[in-house]
Amino acid sequence: MATIGDDQPEPPAQSETTQDASGYFSSYNDLSVHQLMLKDRPRTLAYRKFFETHREAVKDKVVLDVGAGTGILSLFAAAAGAKKVYAVEASDVAVLCKEIVEENGLEATIEVIHGAVEEIQLPVTVDVIVSEWMGFYLLHESMLDSVIAARDKFLSPDGIMAPSHATIYMAPVDMSEHFQDRADEWSNIYGFDFSPVASVLNRNEVSQPLVECVSPNFLRSEPKELLSLDLRSVTLDEVRRFTNKLEFCVPQETKIHGFAFWFDVDFHGCLPPRKNKSAVVMDCVTSTAFMNEKGDAKCEASPTSYLPSSVSANETAEQSNPEVVSLRTGPRDEPTHWKQTVIFLPQTIAVSADTNLASRVTMSQDTSNNKRHYNITVALTGDDDEEDDSDEDEGADSDTSTDHPVPCQCGSGRCRLIAALVEKYDMEHEELGDEAELVEVEAEVDAARELDEAIEREGWPMDADTSTPSVDDG
Repeated sequence: MATIGDDQPEPPAQSETTQDASGYFSSYNDLSVHQLMLKDRPRTLAYRKFFETHREAVKDKVVLDVGAGTGILSLFAAAAGAKKVYAVEASDVAVLCKEIVEENGLEATIEVIHGAVEEIQLPVTVDVIVSEWMGFYLLHESMLDSVIAARDKFLSPDGIMAPSHATIYMAPVDMSEHFQDRADEWSNIYGFDFSPVASVLNRNEVSQPLVECVSPNFLRSEPKELLSLDLRSVTLDEVRRFTNKLEFCVPQETKIHGFAFWFDVDFHGCLPPRKNKSAVVMDCVTSTAFMNEKGDAKCEASPTSYLPSSVSANETAEQSNPEVVSLRTGPRDEPTHWKQTVIFLPQTIAVSADTNLASRVTMSQDTSNNKRHYNITVALTGDDDEEDDSDEDEGADSDTSTDHPVPCQCGSGRCRLIAALVEKYDMEHEELGDEAELVEVEAEVDAARELDEAIEREGWPMDADTSTPSVDDG
């Protein structure tokens, strides 16, 4: 089980106390946080591209910006022709947001509201809700709860959510190169070997989630969808706790240190959801070459450069829609401040080529300490394991792979059964060895007793030429 972030005391109830809420929102008073997000070009330009692409859906409409921060998304909405924009910000940055709005002469359009969206009231329903609510591995910070509350409270029946869809991906990773780079770095410090420092850092690192840009070379299988959300219909229960079972085909012999998590979000605007979720769409990340360092040029449509191996270029061309904007945060995409999140296994496992790695993943809000954080559990399972871990023998029969080493630690039902049998064999073999040694000792005792009886009965055997016992004969 793993969580990210510093724990903050919180009652078990789902609602936050005033002190807890103020603690969370006060963290956003730090302007370096907003500077980081504004300088995250893939993030910010994706939102701007949404407003440019769907200008007609925003023009003369009412927009609600949930968690407005310094107000950049509200400014985009106003520039796209929105009739009214409500910029709701719970932290004290709302004061700065209002100054920025006034500095740009948009106070007639943008109304800054200092407060939590769950507690405010608006005079009208809204046509568009925009929010940059995503955290590490998508759900960290649980800001999606506030977005869902705003949707249920303020969005018109035919309103638009921006983003409209979100997907979490995961894939097994071999972090050997990452650890080796650190070992090399500490192996020569002013001419001295500081390798023990690298060992300590590595041990500390694997004890908690790691937020890092993961090299695509570390991936050991094609990523799989862990969770897919439609923001128009998702409920709080669906994001507060979920479990999914995924199986990964590992084509090469390798080590698996854990799993990397990342996410994509899509902006469909007024378009219906795409039917094929694996279709690759136009994305603002690939448009950055058309902009200067300040991002002042307009986003221009350009084909995405990353094609998942499961989708051909022809299929992509047929299925993609240039009006759908995507923001991707995977290892093969332009880096964002979210990077990727690695959850380490308790023990590194070695797998052979063409191994099917079955896993069960659970994410749940940490309601006992801080609901802004999630507990993440990753368990390796048999590919047919059920929640109650029923009949292991059936799991062994259903696993047709015979390429695993013996014993294998991949966690499948078949390999766990084999490991148990090997362990039982070793124990029985050891017991047999002990028994054999006992039998051998008993035989030696019997032989000695028989010799003693013969001596008492007949005396020492004598050599024909001497009265002393013969060593050769004795």
